[in-house]
Amino acid sequence: MISKKQLVGYAVDKFIQFGSKHITMDELASLLGISKRSIYKHFTSKEDLVVESIHELIAKFTHDINPILEEETSVFQKMVKIYDKAFDYLIRFQPTFVVGLKKYYPKAYEVYNRFTEDFVFITLLNELKQAQKEGLIRVEIDLHLFCLLYLHELDKRMVAIHSIIDKYSKEVLLEHMIINSLRGIAVNANF
Repeated sequence: MISKKQLVGYAVDKFIQFGSKHITMDELASLLGISKRSIYKHFTSKEDLVVESIHELIAKFTHDINPILEEETSVFQKMVKIYDKAFDYLIRFQPTFVVGLKKYYPKAYEVYNRFTEDFVFITLLNELKQAQKEGLIRVEIDLHLFCLLYLHELDKRMVAIHSIIDKYSKEVLLEHMIINSLRGIAVNANF
């Protein structure tokens, strides 16, 4: 018998790879070599499984970035490392993943969207505000506006033009989407 944790882990991988809408419960059960009824012992609906999968994905990402947030380095170095990790996740997403969440699984999309908004407008904004207090970011910069323009929904923009991920390396994307934006607000652009 498969555990709930194993089921969620497998579902996350398949949903990212094919999009949550494109993997049916029958297919998931078949791929796992279990009955569909075994899945429904853990989840009352596919949306419940998708929601739990999003929570698992968020937990993995949070686990990956928390050590970066704890580092004693500049906010600029932290943000580059964080987005390096974030881009690793986004590169694995099929374009239908986020779009499918919004269209077919509104509860799961709300969980995903709430996390991304909190991450940008609480976690990263607080890091940027601290850097501004420390004199690393120009005082005239409206950091909330910076987050809104450059960091908010960056994941959705990248997924919407998925070919950008295929056309450009992660390093080039980091340079153009994150590093150059940070240089624009830094007191010293040589970070």
